[in-house]
Amino acid sequence: MSAPLHVVRAGQGPRCVLVHGSATDHATWTIQFASRLTAEVRLIAYDRRGAGRSPLPDGVPWLTVEEHARDLAGLIDAEGGPAVVVGSSFGGVVALELTRRWPALVRGAVLLEPPLPPSDDQPSSPPGFLEGLDATAAEHGAPAAAERFLRTVLGDDAWGKLPRAFQERSKGFWPQIRGDCHALAAYQVRYAELAAIDVPMLLLGGERSAAYFRPTLEALARSLGRARLDVLKGAGHMMQAEAPRGFHDRLTRFLAELPSP
Repeated sequence: MSAPLHVVRAGQGPRCVLVHGSATDHATWTIQFASRLTAEVRLIAYDRRGAGRSPLPDGVPWLTVEEHARDLAGLIDAEGGPAVVVGSSFGGVVALELTRRWPALVRGAVLLEPPLPPSDDQPSSPPGFLEGLDATAAEHGAPAAAERFLRTVLGDDAWGKLPRAFQERSKGFWPQIRGDCHALAAYQVRYAELAAIDVPMLLLGGERSAAYFRPTLEALARSLGRARLDVLKGAGHMMQAEAPRGFHDRLTRFLAELPSP
């Protein structure tokens, strides 16, 4: 039996579950937990299995996207039922799969630049990407591989502006990063099926994010039945931390548009 997920909660009101991306854990939502959002919604963040204080089952090197979505469904059910789900990066992929498999648990979903291909006939990452990370880990160590991953996702400029303590902490997540890369490689978006998802969705991009995120957001906006796309000015891939005011504004407006729980 798997150990319970590590969960943190704050605030009151409708439930809003926050799903972190790679190279981090629930702490990526620290600004949100210290913000006015807690006066409007009940924030629930957790460590995905394989990150932070949520260990993987014995002998399991990584979870698939579908398994992460099942964990998320179980968490929402245990917290009392339907919730708004906000997924950052890989967490956005998990949130998307949750809406596909358990739509009754999702009042609405906010996806922050999920790292998916813009069509089903394209690979999830450039050829040799994971192999290159593994080679870096073998030659220079796991922290160097994690840094290479983060520089690719965030960009050198954004990486360089991160606080040193955050950089060092992020480089400790190499096993989770590698597992998420495997999970993405095994995942199929199945774009033709997305129109059947009858869940309101907000797709958020960062104005300063790497260019390859935008085609995916546009493909999702075209394919999902009830989605709209918005871009946060001045934000990069870590928009919940880089542009929290704009992120909070978009989130609260989206929440206000949803039917009462």
